[in-house]
Amino acid sequence: MADGIKVPPCRPYVVRAMYDWMVDNLLTPQIAVNVNFPEVDLPLQYAQNGLIILNISPRAVLNLKIDNKGISFNARFGGVPHSVYVPMIAVTSIYPREDPKLGMYLLPEAGYDDYYENADAGQNKGHLSAVEEVENTGVKEDNQSSSPKSKKKVEHKKPTLEIVE
Repeated sequence: MADGIKVPPCRPYVVRAMYDWMVDNLLTPQIAVNVNFPEVDLPLQYAQNGLIILNISPRAVLNLKIDNKGISFNARFGGVPHSVYVPMIAVTSIYPREDPKLGMYLLPEAGYDDYYENADAGQNKGHLSAVEEVENTGVKEDNQSSSPKSKKKVEHKKPTLEIVE
């Protein structure tokens, strides 16, 4: 940070504010959770592709606590009661069930990097890492020479993000 100022991550404040706003407006708050982070404690059999969506509305959970470290509550999954704990870093978004476009995606924050750098060294930290350039072996549709002596071209494309509904 500039001038050496260290502040805690804003994620817990955003989650609490969005939760309060949704409840005040009679919406159903849901969180998307990356289950691959250490300390996630919930019934993993309900996760799909490393992600689980949790309804955290007052009607769905008991003893909800949203603090700076995580979210905890008691809920039923398939009729079976469970205690749930989600570290704040594992929360990837919060949105109302009624209209997901009103929600927020939570980006990585430097404050969590510091937390996990101090954690045990052998664990999977869930961080993204750089990937080396990969050669495109697909067929190009333009008119390139198809002689056997022609060199394979590496096609460079910018990464894109596509919203799937």
